[in-house]
Amino acid sequence: MENRKLSRRSLLKWMAAGSATAALAACAPAAAPADSGSGQQQSAESAAAPSQGKVQMSVATHHSEVHDWQREFARRWAEEHADQVDLQIEAVVYDEMPKLQLARSASGTLWDVVFSGIKWFPFSASKNMFLVLDDFLANREDANLDDFFSTALAGGYLDGKLYGLPYEIHPGNPALVAFNVDMLEEKGLPLPTDDWDVNQYADLVAQATDPDNKIYGTNYLPGNYYDFESLSRAYGTDIMDPERKQFWFNTDELNRAAARWIVDLRTKLHAAPSREDAQGLDFTAGVLATAVAATHQINGWTTAIGDKFRHDWVLFPKGPDGKRGYTAFTSNFSCSAQTKAPDLAVDLLLYLTSTEAGLWSALEQGTGHPNARRSVWENEEFLRQAHPIFARVLEMFHDPDIPGPFPMPYNLRFQELQDNWANTSPDLFYGDVEYEEGMQMVQDACQEILDLPRA
Repeated sequence: MENRKLSRRSLLKWMAAGSATAALAACAPAAAPADSGSGQQQSAESAAAPSQGKVQMSVATHHSEVHDWQREFARRWAEEHADQVDLQIEAVVYDEMPKLQLARSASGTLWDVVFSGIKWFPFSASKNMFLVLDDFLANREDANLDDFFSTALAGGYLDGKLYGLPYEIHPGNPALVAFNVDMLEEKGLPLPTDDWDVNQYADLVAQATDPDNKIYGTNYLPGNYYDFESLSRAYGTDIMDPERKQFWFNTDELNRAAARWIVDLRTKLHAAPSREDAQGLDFTAGVLATAVAATHQINGWTTAIGDKFRHDWVLFPKGPDGKRGYTAFTSNFSCSAQTKAPDLAVDLLLYLTSTEAGLWSALEQGTGHPNARRSVWENEEFLRQAHPIFARVLEMFHDPDIPGPFPMPYNLRFQELQDNWANTSPDLFYGDVEYEEGMQMVQDACQEILDLPRA
């Protein structure tokens, strides 16, 4: 399909809020950041005059502590190429990156290497922001594309061209269930296993709920349409048709059954909190018997819980017919189509998505997570050190019978679709509207977006 240039209307839409980037100097001691006055935090080193004769490059890294490995490996690459490159390393707030990509691309200042979440990556790629990587990687043995999980690598393609390489994959926000071992044992309830199904989950959380003491069995509520997709697949269907043009939420009986199961958790079983009671509830505080989570939350939750109570993890339950589903959530690094040093940018891209970087994140960082390479997830030392749930997630990734692709609408209007879901589905799932009314409300709002042309 034809790529279109970014319109002024789209640019203004995404530039509505200011940025929150932190610029860090590679190979230089840290300095107290000074406010540049433009909504960015910039260090003195990054603002200094560039070195004569060197290529000036920049890389945007994910700001969170879990992604500190990105800055570590950007620094290492900068040190190895110190005779060629002055590399500016910036930490960018994840949620602000979509509009920053649009703004910087329009102004000709996009980072040479930049990260994207799967949620907005295809849209940015469709606007010709990123370098097409196929020819650059064709003769690079260190690319080793077969080492990436196929589902993760697929997220770097658009219209048959490769625009990004994945630096992480996890099986979605509701892929796991953490459970409070002490709480369940005190109530004489069985501890869940990976073989449980949604009906057993509902029974367990109903029995674990203690409304008088504000203790709830679960907090499950899919606030994102792609989170519902995981449950939809466990029920043996999909939230959209194969072409991603039709929303099947209220037109497919299996999706209707899955949505009814969610509604019943609150309106029938009273095993999950109301909208008001949900505020501030936190599994790590010991007020939930179970909570849905993603793999990237395991280390943080374990640290937060400490010795307050015993807990463990299982895969999200199977559907009523024994099927399992997940939604592969991936993130990519890409090279700017505007870069003046494409070969160096590709080299940095490969280093940031390498086995070496993934193993350091998983084994050395402490708060890290394996990247999107099989060689990292399958590493014996990683599997020995990590919680056993990671090995079971790996088995799920390897199972061809468990679908996992991210459900991107064909027209790339992810944010509009997500906004309409978020604005309508809570009333249904909290039981604030009648089931049939709520189902149709969500269906109409989401189909309205899918009926639009490609963004």
